[in-house]
Amino acid sequence: MVSGPERLAAIVTALERLGLPHLVMGGHAARYYGVDRNTIDFDLHVSLDRLGQLPDLLARSPLFAESPPVEGPSWRANVFRRFQIGRLPDGREEWLEFWGANHLLAPFSELVARSETGVYGGRPVRFLGLSDLIRSKETERASDWQDVSQLEEIRDERNVSEAKRTGYFVTVLTELRSRKGFEALLPATRPTTEAIREALAVTGHPVTVAFLVPFLPAAIPAGRFGGMIGEVIGGPLLKVEPSSPRHLALVEAVRRLYKQNAMAADRADKEAARRGS
Repeated sequence: MVSGPERLAAIVTALERLGLPHLVMGGHAARYYGVDRNTIDFDLHVSLDRLGQLPDLLARSPLFAESPPVEGPSWRANVFRRFQIGRLPDGREEWLEFWGANHLLAPFSELVARSETGVYGGRPVRFLGLSDLIRSKETERASDWQDVSQLEEIRDERNVSEAKRTGYFVTVLTELRSRKGFEALLPATRPTTEAIREALAVTGHPVTVAFLVPFLPAAIPAGRFGGMIGEVIGGPLLKVEPSSPRHLALVEAVRRLYKQNAMAADRADKEAARRGS
């Protein structure tokens, strides 16, 4: 029986022969980066201007040699299309799903510039970049947030290793998002005040700010964040002892608030899309 990665490798080969630029996202991208999870669908991002050509392109592909592609329903048909590509022995359907645009992501050309290529299923495959994959999973689904948590740890581990090798800490500080990453970096390997200052000036993510601001409270201007997140960052986090249990508890409070806001925003976007379909 062909494995999921091998099946994806065959799909990638077929799409390349069709001349269709694409990036793998979703469950297979999470697996590539190191998240142990099962998936039977194949999620890809293509440029929006190629989305309308998909039925004709796929009809010429050996992926659908036995029968023409059957398109499934989509409540975002202008940006998201799906085609049944097979059926597993247990009866579950396999779907080939294409995003032409995603409300959580930058345009396709920017995603390509940040993409990562690695061997998967026995051949090189181009994946959505790790930071973009994390962003793509900030949805209303709890399962996506489980992936987010693991992917943030994986990215922090990569960044910490690179920072310790090069002595350049701004990148890891700018993207610092996990408790494991924080404990691997601070306070044992103390970046300079200037590196922390530079990271705080660049990052816009409240969880990263929550990790860093107790080390340099004056670096965050008042009112940078609104709502309850702003109250925590602009209040107790400015006074807490860095790396203390209370500091880490406040970071988790900010994380919960960020997650709640992101889930609500994604839910509202989906509801607006459904009303407009």
